[in-house]
Amino acid sequence: MQAVVVNSATQYRLVRVVVDNAAVENSGQVKTSPTLYFNIARQESTDFTPNRSIAIQLLPSPFGSHRPFIPTAKSITVARVASPFSVNRQYQDLFLGGLKSYFDDAKHLVKQGDLIAVPIDGNAPRWLQDPKEDGAEQATPLLLGSSSQKHENVYFMITNIEYEVLDDSSSAQYNDLYLGCRVGELGCWVDVAVTRIVQAGLEHSRVPDPGSYHDPERRSSAGKLEILEERKSALLSPTNLFGRLLSMTSASMTKWALDCHLDLTFLLKGQRGTGKFTTISWVAQRLGIHLIELDCYDLIGENDTKTEGTLRYRFSQAVECSPCIIVLRKLEAFAQSTQPTQGKESALTTVLQECTASIQKSWKETGFPVILVGTVSEPGQVPPSILSQFKYELNSEVPDEPSRFEILNCLLDSAVLSSDVSVSNLATQTAALVAADLVDLVSRAKTLSLERTLKDRNLTKSYVRLSGVGITAADFEAAVGKVRDAYSESIGAPKIPTVTWDDVGGLAHVKADILDTIQLPLERPELFADGLKKRSGILLYGPPGTGKTLIAKAVATSCSLNFFSVKGPELLNMYIGESEANVRRVFQKARDAKPCVIFFDELDSVAPKRGNHGDSGGVMDRIVSQLLAELDGMAAGGSGADVFVIGATNRPDLLDPALLRPGRFDRMLYLGVSDTHEAQFNILEALTRKFRLDPDLDLRAVAERCPFNYTGADLYALCSDAMLNAMSRKAMMIDAKIAVIDEPIRSSTGVTHPFPITPQYYLSEIATPEEIRVTVTGEDFDTALRNLVPSVSEAEMEHYAIVQKRFTQDESK
Repeated sequence: MQAVVVNSATQYRLVRVVVDNAAVENSGQVKTSPTLYFNIARQESTDFTPNRSIAIQLLPSPFGSHRPFIPTAKSITVARVASPFSVNRQYQDLFLGGLKSYFDDAKHLVKQGDLIAVPIDGNAPRWLQDPKEDGAEQATPLLLGSSSQKHENVYFMITNIEYEVLDDSSSAQYNDLYLGCRVGELGCWVDVAVTRIVQAGLEHSRVPDPGSYHDPERRSSAGKLEILEERKSALLSPTNLFGRLLSMTSASMTKWALDCHLDLTFLLKGQRGTGKFTTISWVAQRLGIHLIELDCYDLIGENDTKTEGTLRYRFSQAVECSPCIIVLRKLEAFAQSTQPTQGKESALTTVLQECTASIQKSWKETGFPVILVGTVSEPGQVPPSILSQFKYELNSEVPDEPSRFEILNCLLDSAVLSSDVSVSNLATQTAALVAADLVDLVSRAKTLSLERTLKDRNLTKSYVRLSGVGITAADFEAAVGKVRDAYSESIGAPKIPTVTWDDVGGLAHVKADILDTIQLPLERPELFADGLKKRSGILLYGPPGTGKTLIAKAVATSCSLNFFSVKGPELLNMYIGESEANVRRVFQKARDAKPCVIFFDELDSVAPKRGNHGDSGGVMDRIVSQLLAELDGMAAGGSGADVFVIGATNRPDLLDPALLRPGRFDRMLYLGVSDTHEAQFNILEALTRKFRLDPDLDLRAVAERCPFNYTGADLYALCSDAMLNAMSRKAMMIDAKIAVIDEPIRSSTGVTHPFPITPQYYLSEIATPEEIRVTVTGEDFDTALRNLVPSVSEAEMEHYAIVQKRFTQDESK
């Protein structure tokens, strides 16, 4: 069915309408291809946004079922629209061939100023040799975009149409219906048998936003943006990174922007994987402008001269594609080639200044802006002269729990989830993970679900893909573990532990003190809103093996906090400044995962008294100073709120005294050995709560036989040895049964049975569940007690008692 579209600028266009109730959700709504939408909206205003809805009037066609009475063009002129692909003249034959195929396929109705999209085979050679320019020795890829699509769309603009006005006599029957058709108001037909087509020139223009038009499953980055828009996600709010960057860059698309001499240089700072480049690509997609990615590591040459030449050459290529966004990724690469002489700026800084000046010049010549965006993960590594070339700085933050929930929902939009999967709980478990980690997490979970399904059932991969595979909570749990293992090779990532107070025996007084320090600010934040400083630092000290790490994990679990365990030696690095940077990263990761508990094990190894050691570089002194600065920042509140620090040490007398002052580790708790058999019984009861104990076993009797220099670790070793003794006894019993079964069975001919039973076969095929169960008896504990050697001697216990007395007196003063 034919219809006439009228926009708010009273521009007319003849279209074909197809009725499909399944495609349109709301009444009064029509859907169209990105190119047709672009052409309709562009006639309305040059300041349009390619993705917004526009109001149109849809009128019945004046021609009814008859052939439209529209003139056929004598000739048309089309010009290539500048893009990273179309500016390459070596692809000219492909462009001409694609344009010819486009018009040969069918007659097209076009209007002057329209854009047409011509698909080009992306399998054509994408790396071509180009003459060396500006000292660039190696040829560079002329296709600047990073698209991995099979086909590239090249856009052409109809710049001129020549046609003859239809005479009145032939159009008399239509005069009462639509008088403007004969003068080309609805456009002209392009018929290759009649129309001469000339391709000439290069035009600069915004281009249609394809969105998910070619990606119905919305797996691409453009598709994910549409999902977030449909959900009205907070990730796209004006206060978020996407909203701020979009509002600042869209100002350059208005008519008056050039007269205001806007500085279109932006610096995006943030941890790797937070989505800096994805956000920029979404902004370019929404503005309908090209995106050109330049990796700074690819620009670095063998010497500064080659680097400068390559940078100039790539910028000159990019500027030809206006309007566009040029993304300089990984600015840290320029640090290794920026060597300024005394009193002068580096040559690379000068070249970058020249390139930014060429952006303003191009804007004046073409009327379309070129926006420069740099991304950096470690701003401290980039010379200030480079950073100063970017006027506006924006931070890309690590997503908090609500943001992770939004990201996971977007990534799982088309996934089949089992009923036991909670996306909200998954968002909680992925604290401190960035967007790239969440993408990896979902990919791993899907792979695990596919592997599980193929293993459990005799199905082909193609059948499984068509039928769909449900992702279970177990798949996500395994995927989270793998992602966390790959998260960092050094200091790891925060996570919620699985230790509860049921795993801790005794230590009731310590539990109460810790919960008062940590739980109160979380449950009653209003008490600290008026400037009352919270005590967020706790130091656990005492003999080794008394449960300091266990206590810290139990606190994190009971308060629903993320737990970040750091051992002192993990912070040390051979390079100057990296050890202090590791301390900063630890606290930054904790702030990203708040509420969070940082647990410093072996604190005395990383924060000893300053001046008492002989490292030539003063590494330990700098680490202590950095640690003190971070602790002071936590006490001041702000971004450090809901971050708590627990330290553990066997030698508090070796710590730097500044750590123990108010506002830092000002709450000191001594964890000693159990001094009563009742306390030892509580520990044994907690350690054996998952054991199968013999009914005749009396744990109190076992506890009364334990000396008072047994630490919690010693009691754990006692229970572990008892379980090992029980398992050994059970294994001997099973071996004896197998030996009886495997005795020579002679037939009437006297031949020995050829197939003896193995332990593996017996356990899997013959043994009953009762035979496999292991029961711990009093004899097992007796054997373990006889062989157990205390880890702390009596003399060492006396030393720890003296240390406790000293620090207790200091704390009471």
